[in-house]
Amino acid sequence: MKETTKNFLSISTGLLQLIAEKEEANLLLAAEKISDAYLNGNTIYIFGCTHSAILAEDVFYRAGAPAFWRPLWGPGMSIATTPGFLTSAVEHNEEIGQEIINCSRMKKGDVLLVASTSGKNGAPVAVVETALKKGAILIILTSSAYKDQKGNHSKYANLTSFKDQAVFIDNHVPLGDAVLEVGSCPMAPVSTIAGSFIMQLLSALAVEKITEKGGTPPVFKSSNAPGGLEHNERLLERKEVKEAFFLP
Repeated sequence: MKETTKNFLSISTGLLQLIAEKEEANLLLAAEKISDAYLNGNTIYIFGCTHSAILAEDVFYRAGAPAFWRPLWGPGMSIATTPGFLTSAVEHNEEIGQEIINCSRMKKGDVLLVASTSGKNGAPVAVVETALKKGAILIILTSSAYKDQKGNHSKYANLTSFKDQAVFIDNHVPLGDAVLEVGSCPMAPVSTIAGSFIMQLLSALAVEKITEKGGTPPVFKSSNAPGGLEHNERLLERKEVKEAFFLP
């Protein structure tokens, strides 16, 4: 195995091991809040900018993921539909962050997970600030490596400012994200690997708790596997799932 391959494999698996060991209590607490909210008829939202938006996509309408995740898609915040430099400008804009929440149906008792590795940008900070004013239950997925970094929000330095008002899950991603040196180039960011692991694990833990409490969790199956399409069609008939996917 090539040295670069071995190094990245070792760093990535070590990071996931660290998250599993250090963040299990926070993940279980977050899963508890999600399960209670779901069983009480509340909505489970998720928000992220640019590459953190990938985490919302990762649990939305896919096989093996619960149907309760409702992404808040911010305009100009997806690199799939917006030029890269423009997404950077948009994620700095706290007014857009405020309006993403104000234009949503978010209400007291709903859960919002905000994913931002740096936690520094104005939009996600404003999303958290505005959601708290609506009485939402906050889960914040970020990296403690940035806790002393000041961002561009007019009032708060970063998401750590809300540490007493939210469940924090640390993805343990280092400053700069990249973990390999290839010549003089820092490469191989790990925030998506870490974030996907956290989101899929949190989903599983939440579904486990819903089941333990007597609920029937709405989990998609692969439409390409035997019986999967029929299962998903039945799932999409459920009122809360139909509303989440804007079906008539």
